[in-house]
Amino acid sequence: MEPVLSLPAEDDAQPVATLDITPPLIRGSWVVELQDETVARRVSLSAEQLIVGTAPSADLIVVDPTVSGRHCALTVREGAVFIEDLDSKNGTYVGSARVREARGQPGTVVTIGRSTLVVFAADEADAQSPPGEPLSGMAGSSIAMRRLADQVRRLARHGLPVLIAGESGTGKELLARALHAEGPRRERPFVAINVTAVPRELVESELFGHERGAFTGAHVRREGAFADADGGTLFLDEIGDLPLEAQPKILRALDGYEVRRVGGAGGGRRANVRVVAATHARLDQRVASGGFRRDLYHRLECFVIHVPPLRERRGDIGVIGRVLLRQLVADVGDRSLTGGALARLAAHNWPGNVRELRNVLCRAADACRERSRIDADDIDRALRRDRHELAKCMTPQRARELLRDSEGNLSAAARAAGLPRTSFRKLLVGA
Repeated sequence: MEPVLSLPAEDDAQPVATLDITPPLIRGSWVVELQDETVARRVSLSAEQLIVGTAPSADLIVVDPTVSGRHCALTVREGAVFIEDLDSKNGTYVGSARVREARGQPGTVVTIGRSTLVVFAADEADAQSPPGEPLSGMAGSSIAMRRLADQVRRLARHGLPVLIAGESGTGKELLARALHAEGPRRERPFVAINVTAVPRELVESELFGHERGAFTGAHVRREGAFADADGGTLFLDEIGDLPLEAQPKILRALDGYEVRRVGGAGGGRRANVRVVAATHARLDQRVASGGFRRDLYHRLECFVIHVPPLRERRGDIGVIGRVLLRQLVADVGDRSLTGGALARLAAHNWPGNVRELRNVLCRAADACRERSRIDADDIDRALRRDRHELAKCMTPQRARELLRDSEGNLSAAARAAGLPRTSFRKLLVGA
């Protein structure tokens, strides 16, 4: 493949090296998904040149004042998609490099201004009917997230349990709140319990309540989360970490039987609650290892919502980033992203998903105190944050999250925290 030229970055100080993308040859149709300041949409690509820009004469019109009238062109040839910059003002980025021309493959992200284009092979871009509107309160309007919104609205109509599966930091609680807000229980309480944040010996009391004197420290009677959420929704985050001894009572409540407080005698009360559970772990694997009851698993997994990680919906990164920066104004000031900065964000793999994105933006915004625009170098420095800084900011809660993300592997979690294994263990014990 001939080398592809790169242009000096107009809105970032440091030029980018020559870009070399060598994809496998893939025959057939292609699709590109555009996400600008409106709802994301997909268009088919062909051998004819597709002009992208803000001009009325463009083939794909972008709603974004930072995009040129004729910004770039996409063409299918030689079994691949070629991206060509048309002397745009703010440049065309493929991955993290500003380019004059590049050869793309499925999953290639093209950044133009504050907007993104994602290339798909036709077999990856399913031919289902067009999805509906994005969910209120959730940033990102990619096709994947709008299909997720359609699923949430459909499942919100009934009161059956729902299991939300996804990596840490993908916004599972936001989806649970959307299920509640879109359904008939919206006027009743939404109660959220993070199972891992409750001491093991108090889980049953937290969920089902207790009688006065039921155990040491039980000075008053407590109703519990099931009673607090009466008529509404109870969200159980990280359900995979629920102690085995509490799981039969959850199953009994889901099956419509009575729930009794710890230390209570006689009959309890029938739970009138819709349970929505979330997990980052594979519950089927927990079942196989004996850490989770099979009957409870099958009761929960009738309806499953899979939340895609951020790396599988890179077109949403710019939209989510702008929302996060607005939320950070009080702490770091009013900031915006240059095209180069957005390209760097879109090229990162985001193992920590939206939670990691927020932290990176916070550090980048704090680093450019004298400027209102976050550039590519600010993002690079924020992503290269050294292990010592990470260790200084480590909290017991973050340590527990890293341990969960590492599937209980203490050594792997300690490495991610930038701490010796013994120090990391002490942090967990102190939690």
